[in-house]
Amino acid sequence: MATSGSLVKWLAAECARELGAGEDAYARLDAEAAATPAGSDGLVVLPYFLGEKTPLFDPAARGVFYGLTLSHRRGHLHRALLEGVAYGFRHHVEVLEAGGHRIAGVRIMDGGARSALWRQIVADVLGRAVAHAPGADLGSAHGVARVAGVAAGLWGWEGGRRVEAGAVLHEPAAASAARYRERYGVYRDLYTRLAPAFAAAARG
Repeated sequence: MATSGSLVKWLAAECARELGAGEDAYARLDAEAAATPAGSDGLVVLPYFLGEKTPLFDPAARGVFYGLTLSHRRGHLHRALLEGVAYGFRHHVEVLEAGGHRIAGVRIMDGGARSALWRQIVADVLGRAVAHAPGADLGSAHGVARVAGVAAGLWGWEGGRRVEAGAVLHEPAAASAARYRERYGVYRDLYTRLAPAFAAAARG
């Protein structure tokens, strides 16, 4: 995806101006988003703020906050961004599965994985348990190396099915997962409907 953690960084930087000196903008935003219900009270984000790579391959796509009302607050905006990126993850999983690939397990790492709220949102949106091993933030380079190793026949995927000792496992919460199944449909439909407008705007 073209944007994920950069979206959170962008919002945190904007909100930091309103917070007291020394206050952690990320922690404050997470706390406000955690107090917001799953689905962000109808707010849906298309996280295509720099266009989108896989699975859309659409450089003309743009970010969208859909469903904004005067009742939405900062916590809604933050949670909707986290949910929008998680919907993007789900879209990738669906493409992989449609291609015949079986997802044996899900691990989450790097900067965004430090947020317990975001880890839970990802588990709820995917409808799958998500494992996070604190201190094991090896990043996307680790994933690329694993894929290359499998392709070269150096090892199989069996090791990827194990959960590291000390890992935190987030199981999907039934009520939130059901809500996200419905909102994911809105997310996918929004891009389909807006894609012609994105393309027209790109043409100038």
